[in-house]
Parts: sequence; C-alpha cells; structure tokens
Amino acid sequence: MANPRREYRPDRLYPWEVQKGLATRFTGHWIEYYAELPSTNRRARELATGPASPPEGLLVLAEKQTAGRGRLGRSWFSPAGTGIWMTLLLKPAFPPGELPKLTLLAAAAVARAVSAELELTPLIKWPNDLYLDNRKIAGILAETAGKAGAPWEYLLLGIGINVNQTAADFPGDLQEKAGSLRMSLGAPVDRITLLRRCLAVLEEEYVYARENGFARALAYCRQYSLILGRRVEVKSGDRCYRGKAVAIRDDGSLELLLDDGTGAAGIATGEVSFISPY
Repeated sequence: MANPRREYRPDRLYPWEVQKGLATRFTGHWIEYYAELPSTNRRARELATGPASPPEGLLVLAEKQTAGRGRLGRSWFSPAGTGIWMTLLLKPAFPPGELPKLTLLAAAAVARAVSAELELTPLIKWPNDLYLDNRKIAGILAETAGKAGAPWEYLLLGIGINVNQTAADFPGDLQEKAGSLRMSLGAPVDRITLLRRCLAVLEEEYVYARENGFARALAYCRQYSLILGRRVEVKSGDRCYRGKAVAIRDDGSLELLLDDGTGAAGIATGEVSFISPY
C-alpha cells in the first residue's frame, strides 16, 4: 500500500482525516486505504484469513474499484473519487440464519446516516439497496465465513454509496437507473463527513442488535420500504415469484401475497423487480 501522505489531495478519504472526530468505540479504528483496488471485500477477506487476525471494526477503503461486486455476482460501478467504496469487518456471535437481518440492518444504518447528514430520505429496496428519486444510490454485499451451523468467524459488510457522481458520469446502461446523493441534493457532498456518520450509525445499530435484537432495524426497513404495498417479481434461485409485497418478516424474509391465489410466500433472499406501483 503506497504512502498517501506523499501525494496528498484534499478530496481523498485518507485514514487520518476520517478518524478525526470519529465517534465510534471500535469501528474504523484500523483503516486500510487504497487509491485503487479490485474489490474492498476481496482485500478484507485476504486480511481476515491472513496470519495476523485483524480486529473487529477493520475498515478497507478504496477511492476506486476495478472489480467491485454487488449481489448475485453483478459488477458495481466504482469510479475514482466520487463515491464511498468500503468493507467493514465484524465478528458477530450470531447464528448463520441472521445474515438477512444483518444485511437489512446495514441498509437501515446507511439510510439513517444519509438522512441525518443530508436531510434526504433514502428508501430501502429489500434486501440490500437504497434508492432516491427512483434511482439506486447504494448497495450492500454481506459475506461470511465459518463452519456450518456455528457462529461466523467474521462478517464482511461491503457498502457502495454513489456520492458525487453526475448523471453523465454513469455509463449508458446505468444512466436511467443509477443516481447519487449529489444528484438528489443538487450540490456536492463531503464524503469524509458522510463516511464518519455512516460508521457511527453502523456501529450503533450493530451493537444495539447484538444486545437487544433486530426489531429496531427491521422497523426502520418497513417504515422506509420502497417495495411494500407494490406488486413485484422476485427471482430467488431457480424460482420466480409474482405478487404483492406485504411484509418484511421478523426473520428478515419478504412476504408476498402471490398472484396465483395460493396464499403468501416467505422469501429469504432474491432479486426484486417491479410489476406495477400498486
């Protein structure tokens, strides 16, 4: 990793700048920063499985990702200096079935941070995306490692937030779908201040869930859901469900009232697309 102090630029997410005034107990106290990486999740996994076990709260930051990933193997457009591309390493003593709830917790935390910092209100598209003005502005990729049936060795929360892109910055296939905080706010956003807020709220929600459960995070996801009450199509594995999204259940799954009249279905994970607004 190159020494970033030798090529200081004021618009970068330098660790010492991020840590100034960072109000967390452990999150972000160890930061690995790169001008460019293939993937922050990939680098965090290398650190987690290396000879020196990193502490909980390790943060990997990159100004640019060349092979950023979203869910289901999709790529994530991560241009230099415009977004927040990060992975947070956690070591929760949760059973494996809690992963859907932790993904929703992260989505709720980022949405809360954006709301507190910028007075914008992102909506959560189950299970892991944030939207403003009907455009995707953030996504979560949660990955774990551990023995089957045992608590995880670690959890990687990969988070990508489109912060200061303009519409022209996105490639053609994303220009009608992707947005940024700058596009919704109408002005550039201080990435360092927003990142500090995200880390603080993420830690707050994570510690709260560890001690009290996920009810608070799930309530936020329900209140600010993009999809509840709408007819959707959900692709989950080799199955495709169509119906009205009626609830996010306590286990983090999505409940659909199916169009075929067979009743309700609970879906643990999947890819949502809209059929109609009602």
